Amino acid sequence: MPAQITILNPTGINKDIDSYELPEQQWSDGNNIQFDNEKTVKVLGTQQVFGTPTVAPYWLMPFDTISTNSWIYPSLTKIYRVHTSGSSTTHTDITRTSGGDYSATAVGGWNGGVLGGVAIINNGVDVPQFMGTANNAKFANLTNWLSNTTCQVIKPFKRFLVALDTTESSTRYPFRVRWSHPAEGGTLPTTWNAADATKDAGYVDLSQSKGFVVDCVPMGDVNIIYKEDSIWSMAFEGGQSIFGFRQLFDDVGILGRHCAKGFDNKHFVVSEDDVYIHDGQTKQSIVDQQIRDELFSSMHPDYKTRTFVSADREKNEMWVCFVSNSNSTNAFADTAYVYNFRNNSWSKRDLPYASYIDWGVVEFDSATDWSETGDWDTDSQAWNSPLKPSLLIASATNTKLYVLGSNQNAGTSFRSYVEKDKMNLGYPGTKSVQKIVPRISGTGSVDFYVGSEMNPQQGTTWKGPYTFTSGVHSEIPVRATGNYVGVRAESTDDNTWALANLEIHWTPSGNRGNGV
Repeated sequence: MPAQITILNPTGINKDIDSYELPEQQWSDGNNIQFDNEKTVKVLGTQQVFGTPTVAPYWLMPFDTISTNSWIYPSLTKIYRVHTSGSSTTHTDITRTSGGDYSATAVGGWNGGVLGGVAIINNGVDVPQFMGTANNAKFANLTNWLSNTTCQVIKPFKRFLVALDTTESSTRYPFRVRWSHPAEGGTLPTTWNAADATKDAGYVDLSQSKGFVVDCVPMGDVNIIYKEDSIWSMAFEGGQSIFGFRQLFDDVGILGRHCAKGFDNKHFVVSEDDVYIHDGQTKQSIVDQQIRDELFSSMHPDYKTRTFVSADREKNEMWVCFVSNSNSTNAFADTAYVYNFRNNSWSKRDLPYASYIDWGVVEFDSATDWSETGDWDTDSQAWNSPLKPSLLIASATNTKLYVLGSNQNAGTSFRSYVEKDKMNLGYPGTKSVQKIVPRISGTGSVDFYVGSEMNPQQGTTWKGPYTFTSGVHSEIPVRATGNYVGVRAESTDDNTWALANLEIHWTPSGNRGNGV
């Protein structure tokens, strides 16, 4: 055979299929990379914003008024609000003035939403809280709430509030779904009394299966109720029943609170042993033969239910954020597997012990100034974008709030790499690699490695690093011979890079191996 050129441009990482059997369209490993515009790209790292929070942030919720874009961040005992005006950032204590500090737990966390401009949040231990839009407003116990009652979850749906898994007069109802009387804009529901025939409040117990109700997320005109072992729809019907409930799926549920997010009128959901997408009628696993085994075996068994999903709407990504097996001392998310729902690919990245991540307008005064050196088109640090939504990352461990806007993680460079090993390049015999040609752009150098392996399961021998600088080098001469070959791109500095494709130039060199 004459000299051959194999062009690689994989999209996505596949950890479940053996590397020997993996198609050329997928990488076999990687971290801190993403797949964007047909390229393999080093991710942006974290950059601190809003100064130092007054309390450790365990949860986040954007709360916008006509004049202010702000964020609510509670600790276990207090609730704070942060907003920026020009170069001034203000952290305000909005804890209730009557009732004392809260008794939230790290396991239970917080949840809530915004009903007609009124913020509603809840921790499962204290009475649900509300706050209006006035500049000096503080949280208070939810008006007209049932006496001697708490709930694990409370969220808005249409003009109603929906409460899940209630404890009423010391008796827990883990299958219960309660809803309020509808509220007018800017007001709270006038009653939760299901016995009042003149009002539309009510409840139902979804006790047909043993799983508890865990969370709810709207999908168009329907509220999707997630149990541990099944999924239900809650649709407005009016009349005496007000809402109708129908079981959608009886073979799958949800792993924990905050494990479902909506996109394109569908839901992305993490269950006990699967990650799937559904539209209320059909569902599809998106981890089978890709990263299912790797994902669930990587989760710390003691903190599995602290897994949560975040959506990066700009990048068309869903993040499965979890506590990894290697994190035995810090029970917050240090790893995310990221699904790009436009190109159906998975990638992986590090997290800064994230307690929660949400999407909204992050208005802050950038540390970047006119005195910095460098080129405009290669500087990836975030500038002020008051009208552009983005991810905001809370870290209770570090007492910090971050955005993605730096080539480092909170000022520290990080390793970003991708590799594909054990390739036979469509030829079963031995081959010799003469050179590789990366089509790569970026602000600095990237290290490349070339691997070879003679016999299956023998282990890849890597040669390198070969430092490649875009705009300076055109190819990497190398000599590597084996029945299987591999390539790896890696950086550990604060530069950016994007790999469009990579050419492997090789020639067949007969058949070699060790017989029995």
